[in-house]
Amino acid sequence: MIIGQNIAELRKQKGIRQEELARFVGVTAQAVSKWENGGVPDTELLPNIAEFFGVSIDDLFGVKGKKSVSLLDMILDDIVNTGEENRIDRAFELCWMIQQSMYGTILSDPERFKEEAASHGEKDQVYSQAIFDSGYTEMGLFNRMKYFLVVPEAKDKELALLGGIDYPELFAVLSDRELFSTLVFLYKRESKNSFTESLITKELGLSPEKAKEIISKLLSLKIIYKSVADIDDQAVEIYSFIPRPSFVSMLIFAREMIDIPNNFYVNNQGRRKPYLK
Repeated sequence: MIIGQNIAELRKQKGIRQEELARFVGVTAQAVSKWENGGVPDTELLPNIAEFFGVSIDDLFGVKGKKSVSLLDMILDDIVNTGEENRIDRAFELCWMIQQSMYGTILSDPERFKEEAASHGEKDQVYSQAIFDSGYTEMGLFNRMKYFLVVPEAKDKELALLGGIDYPELFAVLSDRELFSTLVFLYKRESKNSFTESLITKELGLSPEKAKEIISKLLSLKIIYKSVADIDDQAVEIYSFIPRPSFVSMLIFAREMIDIPNNFYVNNQGRRKPYLK
């Protein structure tokens, strides 16, 4: 409540109406009223509020003369104190503010951003990019898939990306449509549920020979793991699968290579260096 009380006091000292502060910050007057009655502004709005009143962010929190509270500390506190069910959504909101800051400004207030998102259909995908010689960011804003990727420039591209990895082998394995369908099937199951070869043949309509081939390839890539259990006096091979988010991430960016992004909310192409050198 301290920050809301301080905002109210600063506003009254300067003889400023709630509407004026709201207009400068890019929110509604109702939002300002909410702050002054015990609410807390979103973290990304604090610099603008402090600028409006000509004070520091520490002053807003009433910590003048006390231990300094950094913006990073406040962001960490913001996320930690967000309920687990909403933490990813909150982190994404902060990532959008970071993405905008790549252009040296804040390009969209939260209300306008929500309106922009609502104007697109569920199947639409809107992107944002900031591409520099020092690295790049990519963002899926709304609506089909949201994500945020920040990639600082690697000092040694050979070591970071190319050296010691047989990409063609992986792509050759994944190019098998029936194997790819098996992977998708496994990612749709509960991760703790083990399975046998018969499940693959039954659910995907595969021959036993093809199921064995697929299982062998998945074992070689360490995507699944084998154990043996004694069931009805018989040794039965059982497979366990531990899903990794890297497969889903690969689908996100593979789709962008196929369905090339062309709908950008914000886009910057300021890179001159080759990506892999």
